[in-house]
Amino acid sequence: MTLLAPAFLFGLLAIGVPIWLHRLSSENPNRQPFSSVMFLEPGEPRRVLAKKLKYLLLFSLRVGVLSLLALGFAGLALEGSLQNIVAETARLNVIVMDRSASMSLGNRWERAQATADTIINDLDNSDVVQVVAADRIIEILAEPSLERAPIRQAINIAEPGPFRIDYGQLMSSMESLLRGAELPVVLHIITDAQQSALPTRFADLAPRTSLELVVHNISVAGEENWALDGLVWSALSGELTASLRGYSEQDVERTVTLRLNGTEVATQNVSVGAGQTAQVNFIGVDLSTGINQVVAELSPNDELTLDDERYLVVKQPIPRPILLVSSNNRDSSSLFLTSALQTLAAQVYEIQQISPVELTSQSLENYVFIVIADAGVLVENDSVVLSDYVESGGAVFMALSQRSAGLNSLPITGHSLGSFSQFRVEDGGFLSVGNVDSSHSVLRQLEELRSARFYRHIPVETQSSDTVLMRLEDGSPLLIEHPIGEGRALIFTSSLDREWNDLPLQPVFVPFMAQLSSYMAGDDRISTVARLGGTLSSRSMGFSGGQIFRPDGETALGLAGAGAGGEVIVDQIGFYEVLASGQTESVAVNIDAQESDVTSMPDNGFIRWSELGSGPVQDAGGSMEIVDDASTDLWPLILFLLLALVIVESWVGNWHLSVRRGIAA
Repeated sequence: MTLLAPAFLFGLLAIGVPIWLHRLSSENPNRQPFSSVMFLEPGEPRRVLAKKLKYLLLFSLRVGVLSLLALGFAGLALEGSLQNIVAETARLNVIVMDRSASMSLGNRWERAQATADTIINDLDNSDVVQVVAADRIIEILAEPSLERAPIRQAINIAEPGPFRIDYGQLMSSMESLLRGAELPVVLHIITDAQQSALPTRFADLAPRTSLELVVHNISVAGEENWALDGLVWSALSGELTASLRGYSEQDVERTVTLRLNGTEVATQNVSVGAGQTAQVNFIGVDLSTGINQVVAELSPNDELTLDDERYLVVKQPIPRPILLVSSNNRDSSSLFLTSALQTLAAQVYEIQQISPVELTSQSLENYVFIVIADAGVLVENDSVVLSDYVESGGAVFMALSQRSAGLNSLPITGHSLGSFSQFRVEDGGFLSVGNVDSSHSVLRQLEELRSARFYRHIPVETQSSDTVLMRLEDGSPLLIEHPIGEGRALIFTSSLDREWNDLPLQPVFVPFMAQLSSYMAGDDRISTVARLGGTLSSRSMGFSGGQIFRPDGETALGLAGAGAGGEVIVDQIGFYEVLASGQTESVAVNIDAQESDVTSMPDNGFIRWSELGSGPVQDAGGSMEIVDDASTDLWPLILFLLLALVIVESWVGNWHLSVRRGIAA
């Protein structure tokens, strides 16, 4: 027995009411006829206190009603029974249901459930069965049991999810699950044997413990799928590009529909070749200022609908001011920089160009970041003002050019400078970019920087707190990040014009300035994409706290159960929204593209995997205790007994009342 709400047992104290009623009597109900009392002297009225319980049957019924009422509210339940198995032929059959996204293709899941039902029917009565679901993690759906009904119920209510599965991780997880099993184990894996789910090493498919491995492949030949496996936006051209892939042996025609913030804005037809990819470009999509939720949808839908849509968040910021300090409004470095920033469709900046003498009169805190075209134009007072700006959290990008050649140390940062280094252009001498820190957000996917030629630069002696992001091929620093207080300064040891290098003439210059400005403005700290199965927090969106809402509109709970302010598991496809301080950020979550590949592994690979088990297990002749944790609620029985007692108590009470009236008469 167990009580689900034991606090309601305090209701048993109400039993004191019938005890009090059945022990006290305010007057004697018996009356005797008398001819006249006019000659009798009045006496003091006496109250009779009955010390014994009266009407024991009625009393018992009332106590029973109150007791059953209290037990009903307390949630009396019958705990599962403890069973003990001792059989020489007993086996522990663990059924693993592949619950990855590809299992929702067509009727794969129905075939998987039917396969599991067949496995259960073929087991001996002494065999123990356990059901496990597998995708990104292992989840126990039904504990080991001799009873078949709860096992079948667990299989019938299970459904495939949006996650992918890795067979190597699956086998590793099963080791910890089966460690210490007291019976010989037969591991049944019901899956579609997806080729993309194979680990890098085939040996990782081998069980870590001794067991019999049976892999059931429920996929069938000829199953097809078409998927949207990409949706990107070009910051340079403003184009939206959706990529399609066909996992099929036939050519098809499909339609891609583009929705912007819930409204359909464009539609294109596309041909997808057998086993090929295709792209659809949407030009001239008018994005609104702020957050834009973009959805590309493939139609007609196929039998795997989870990958027929692709989600993307595009942020179109309001114009933000940046400050360009240059000695000449018409110098080439200013023109190249201004042209590059104004080309970017992803970033909207209001560029204000001033001379160095105007610097001290500006309210620098109003600018997102500051660009110094030539560090040599700054004087001491300028350095003090800029240092205060950076220490308070600002960002400065500083290039070195003609005026910097005579400096011994850099303003703002105090770096020591080496002697001016140059090559004679007419002799064909130059340096190329050597090492590039491609992991940094400024230089990600910018390997084309190596094509630029540098004729002049000023060597800078780095400090211990520096991070060198780019070096020339001779090892000299080209791009240095230097922290100052809460802010940062980026030092480019060459110029931003074509006098010292040809970088501004290279196609990579504009994307380089795009990523550089995004980093300086702090936009790179806010991710608009989250990985399905990963975690999401308001802090990752640039907030100290806030609420996180799932694509279905429900509030997401944090890992620690403290609400949406903590980290949450990303378990749905669509747009997550983070709300904090009156601001809203949006995050796009898509299905893993590998799940769209429904191709099954070759037959020889499938057979090799099945043979990795240790073969049929030997009889162990041991025992194993199986505890059925399921409990049975007793409230229906309690309610029936309560109703019966109320009816009987009412009848007995009326009978006693009629007896008392008869006596009194």
